[in-house]
Amino acid sequence: MKYLTLLFLMASTLTSALGQNIPDAPELEYICELRVKLDPPITVGKTPRGLRRIIPIIGGTVEGPNIKGTIISGGADWQFIREDGVAELEAHYQFTTDDGVTIYIKNDAMRVASPEVAAKIAKGIPVEPSEYYFKGRPKMEAPEGKYHWMNNTMFICQGVKNPLDVSIFVWRVK
Repeated sequence: MKYLTLLFLMASTLTSALGQNIPDAPELEYICELRVKLDPPITVGKTPRGLRRIIPIIGGTVEGPNIKGTIISGGADWQFIREDGVAELEAHYQFTTDDGVTIYIKNDAMRVASPEVAAKIAKGIPVEPSEYYFKGRPKMEAPEGKYHWMNNTMFICQGVKNPLDVSIFVWRVK
């Protein structure tokens, strides 16, 4: 019995110590909107993971308080639509800043929508962003210089599907 009491005291002390040391949630700093222009999807077809699609990225703009640029044609969003309707996205592309620096982006994202909302999105019908979940984790790679800080920073994003393009709003996790 003494052994069980000792174990209980140790467990409750550890739990309470861990609970008291939870840090504050990280702050977010708005970085930019990536307005990504797309070509129509190329449908590969049904695969073991779901319906596989490739959506070519053909351009766009980057606009933020401290960064502006142009998205370069040639990237793509490789995605699959799972059996439950969730879209898992992996986009690779790059942009050139107004001051001539090329930055690479890899964005892993997820879009969750009801079948009705997903059908509207697929048809290009505007849908309020609050009607679906579209979040991601962009990772940026930049050369030495002004934007090198991006290599050592975590980002999160909120996607919004517009009728003709996609807006990706990016925040730095501080």
